[in-house]
Amino acid sequence: MEEEEPESEQATGEQMHTGMRLSNMRLDQHLSISQPWLVPLHDLKVELSFHYHKVRETWSKKSLISLIIGSLAFLAGSSDLSSGELSSGGNIWAVGIDGIADVEWQAFAMMITSFILWALFALRILSEYPLMREKTIYLFVGWVSVQAGLVISIAGAPRFPFDATMFNFMGLIIGIAVLGFLSFNTWQAVMQTRDLHVITQHSHPDPRKMQNAVRDHSLQAWVLILIVWGFLVVINGWFGAHSVAFRDSSGMGLYRVLYFLSGILCVWSLIHLLWYPQMMLGATGQEIESDRAREVSRKLRGEGESAEGQQGECPSCGSNTPVTRLPTGVLEVVCATEECYGVGAPGERCEDCSSVFPNRITCEGCGSSAPISNHLPDQEAW
Repeated sequence: MEEEEPESEQATGEQMHTGMRLSNMRLDQHLSISQPWLVPLHDLKVELSFHYHKVRETWSKKSLISLIIGSLAFLAGSSDLSSGELSSGGNIWAVGIDGIADVEWQAFAMMITSFILWALFALRILSEYPLMREKTIYLFVGWVSVQAGLVISIAGAPRFPFDATMFNFMGLIIGIAVLGFLSFNTWQAVMQTRDLHVITQHSHPDPRKMQNAVRDHSLQAWVLILIVWGFLVVINGWFGAHSVAFRDSSGMGLYRVLYFLSGILCVWSLIHLLWYPQMMLGATGQEIESDRAREVSRKLRGEGESAEGQQGECPSCGSNTPVTRLPTGVLEVVCATEECYGVGAPGERCEDCSSVFPNRITCEGCGSSAPISNHLPDQEAW
């Protein structure tokens, strides 16, 4: 029973808020002391170290099994069991049922095995990271788009990008454009959900604790891994398509090995991209969406039709309090300064009087004081 506890904690997002915290991590500074412009790189190094420690703390056998299955899917797809199917290029004139029948049985068996392993890998990560299901599909579509684009480009220029025309580049350009758009969408959704999570779940009157909460939920290293994953996808696709681009590709064993190795890195970084937001935001229990997508979802569910949003209520006596959750999920509180009616987010400064919007509300009816989050029941686990 003890071995199942970490997996349960990871599923609910509790692992992010237990054990080591990013705001408490310190690493020795060397160049960044004398060169202040290197401080962001030092912060990134600290964050990458934090990711490493959290991987060791939270990755379970499920994550490792998924990594192995994804790696085996690449291995099966890059091998024909020495049947010569990949090195010879096959018979391009045999299509349909005749084409399938013309494939060597060893290569056909590895192809089916690869399809099964990919399906199993996809089902596992969709199950393990439920908050990122939609984004998982987006990233897979972007991945496949780059693979297809490179196949189209290299089909007309086997030595691509050498001896390639502008038309040959179109497949790769379109594939990268799709990948870039879907990756940007994923980044926006994770970042905006993170912002909403910090405001609603970690609101505190002490600005230092709010600053630590923002630091704890930093996404700099995650964004770097997203960018690296995109480059790996392009490199991996080129190795795979180039290794079978020639009619006689018997000397392409090295490219298939590099295709397999870069594929393992693609699988690992993809799992990392899905795991970190799940660990960080799993306690919210809601799909990771951009602000605009969240607003549309609320309207489709019949929520957020009124501009007022959800009115705050005193947890003690039930009286209305000056805090509102907008249809987008953002909190707004009325300025506590007398004669000022400014409205803004908790912890921010009022544009009218420059006072800081409160993180606690004192009820005018019963005089009880409570954090803002207590005045707004968590109807959606926010």
